[in-house]
Amino acid sequence: MVRKNKIFVIAGESSGDILAADLMKSILKKNPNVSFFGVGGEEMAKIPTFKSLFDMTDIAVMGFSEVIKNIFKIKKHIKQTVGAILKIKPDIVITVDAPGFNMAVVKEVRGKLPNTKFVHYVAPQVWAWKEKRAEKIAKIFDCLLCFFPFEPKYFEKYGLKCFVVGHTSIKNVVGNRERFLKNYNLSKNDVVVTLLPGSRRQMAERLLPIYRDVVDELYNKIPNLKIVIPTTETIDYFIFSETRSWKYEPVIIKGKQNRYDAFMASVASLCISGTAVLELAVAKVPTVVAYKISKLSYMIAKHFVKIKNVTLPNIIMGKTIVPEFIQDECNCENLTKAMVKAITNKKYRESQLKNYDELLKKMNFNDKKSPSDKGAEAVLSLLN
Repeated sequence: MVRKNKIFVIAGESSGDILAADLMKSILKKNPNVSFFGVGGEEMAKIPTFKSLFDMTDIAVMGFSEVIKNIFKIKKHIKQTVGAILKIKPDIVITVDAPGFNMAVVKEVRGKLPNTKFVHYVAPQVWAWKEKRAEKIAKIFDCLLCFFPFEPKYFEKYGLKCFVVGHTSIKNVVGNRERFLKNYNLSKNDVVVTLLPGSRRQMAERLLPIYRDVVDELYNKIPNLKIVIPTTETIDYFIFSETRSWKYEPVIIKGKQNRYDAFMASVASLCISGTAVLELAVAKVPTVVAYKISKLSYMIAKHFVKIKNVTLPNIIMGKTIVPEFIQDECNCENLTKAMVKAITNKKYRESQLKNYDELLKKMNFNDKKSPSDKGAEAVLSLLN
């Protein structure tokens, strides 16, 4: 009987959950003789035999002050994850994003499992801050799966093997406008605007009150406006409860397909900085970015961050193609003004969409092989 290869996968938030699930599917397609274990969310739970060690939302925290508040819970889960890996003795450990949690786990187990290979998916943004982290990452991982062609140079100089796989999210954005309008009883004359407050509760807590005020203003300025909020199981209850008291109640949707259908139906979007902004670029949705963290986290980050922009399309293009409003600038007045422009100004909209075309060309969007398939090939090569 052939021994099954064991792969332990750790994702720390919903975007990582989607990335990991796609990678796992591609691995199984190329090698069905694999069993998966680890930590993940609703998408990874769909993979045969996979069962998460604990609720992924327990470690889905960001920002210095937020981590401090949850430090004991995080430490408990690090210990639990380490124990599971040492017991299972996997052939490969794949950590997806969440470098703080994942590096802490890998540091604990690497020396105790000499036959295990360690792969990290999503290169930490050393080009934005703490470039010296690249050397530390190179010491504990055998392989790094990168989104963008400019990333490997930061790690390869320390001997870490890197594979540029591209960004899974931009390959998966396939939706249907008509289906969305029909499913949610909307008219072709409705002006659909999508709001994305993020998948972490603490970020949604900061952005939703601002979004509510922006929505009130937009309803006074835009006829036939319809607001849609895609959400995930990690914070769906919170989103429902927080928006129940809004003057103009939004349409709240769940599921990846509904999310992409909503993008295709949207005239514009107000979105937290993150992977979703790339997805909206693929869907050709003019977008405004909102980003607000705790004052303490922002004060600390200001001393480390060395880039002008926080939004991926802007960073990749080296210029601001998506307007972003950070911290104190993330307020109702600024966001409303920007959203009205994104919805009604034809020349402005065309300019942003033209920039999206250049962005996707730069990201090699037309490559026929999917990022998850490229990643699977890189991972499975470690078994040989």
